[in-house]
This record gives sequence, C-alpha cells and structure tokens, in this order.
Amino acid sequence: MKRSVIFLMILTLSSQLSVLAATLQNTDSQEYEIQIREEGRPYGRFYGPYGDEFRILEHCKTDICHYGCEMTMISTGQRIWVNPRDEVVISYRVMKVNRAANDRRGGY
Repeated sequence: MKRSVIFLMILTLSSQLSVLAATLQNTDSQEYEIQIREEGRPYGRFYGPYGDEFRILEHCKTDICHYGCEMTMISTGQRIWVNPRDEVVISYRVMKVNRAANDRRGGY
C-alpha cells in the first residue's frame, strides 16, 4: 500500500513536467538534426556558439523544450520559437508550430 501511494505521487509529479513540455513530431520518413537553444541557457551544455543538437528519428514523437526554446533545423536552416505546451510537426522538411490554446493571439 505504501509503495503504491509513493508510486502515484511520483507519477503525479512527473506528469506535470510532461504537460509543460512542447512536443516534436516527425511525420517524414527521414531523420533530421535539430539545434536547440533554451531560454536561460545561451550556449547549451558544451558552451559553444550554437546550443545542443538532437537527432529526431523518422516517424517519432517526443517531448522537448520544457521551458521554451529556439529550434533550428540544420538541413534547411528554418528557425522557430517554441513555447511550453506547443506542438511542432515536421512534414515535408518544414517545421510547423501549433500553439497551445492559452498562448494563441487574436481571441481564438
């Protein structure tokens, strides 16, 4: 009983972090390299001029950018800004951002 209560508490706390993260989905049949520059971390973990690089596999969906970030697709040079809870979809070598409902502008 005690273990199940602890497990539920951990599950509850960890699910809140995943709710805040943006999701990145690659619908193409090839992988891409994405460069991430997070807010508050100007150069990433290697202290280089570009930030962290991630390889996004084909037909993959993952949580990324828990606090918002700037994403750059290495192959095309496309750059977007992603807020927490946004959805990014890569389709035909183009990143498209679907903003979270509470972050939309214009009253819709």
